Amino acid sequence: MSAKRILHVVVGRDGKPRRRLPSGRLVPLQGKTDWKRLDRMAEDEIVAGARRDRDAQPASRARLAQFQRVTLTPNEVRAIRRRSGLSQAAFAARYGLNLRTLQDWEQGRTQPDAPARTFLLVIDREPRAVERALAAGS
Repeated sequence: MSAKRILHVVVGRDGKPRRRLPSGRLVPLQGKTDWKRLDRMAEDEIVAGARRDRDAQPASRARLAQFQRVTLTPNEVRAIRRRSGLSQAAFAARYGLNLRTLQDWEQGRTQPDAPARTFLLVIDREPRAVERALAAGS
């Protein structure tokens, strides 16, 4: 897919989609969705419409049962950092993490979200690749 065809969309504070421009500015998403009509619909009407959409069929209960939640325990986060041989401050600085967030993960006060878990696992398995990628981005 061409990079020109990728549309970056975020949900605004009002719950409406916004397009993120290359400059970082958010503008209302122009599209074919009739948001006023959608706001007037009852929840069961929205669900029925979504189920009729062949491209957006929900996963069956059997398929959902196959999913496994991937989590990292505080000990696993700490072990990843320790295997790097770095202090909390050095690890956070090297990999662009907030020190307080790393401390919260290691103390079990919060859990890393899905992208953070992935990032930590990649750091654990391929730290040099992460360092090269971060150096190339700066």
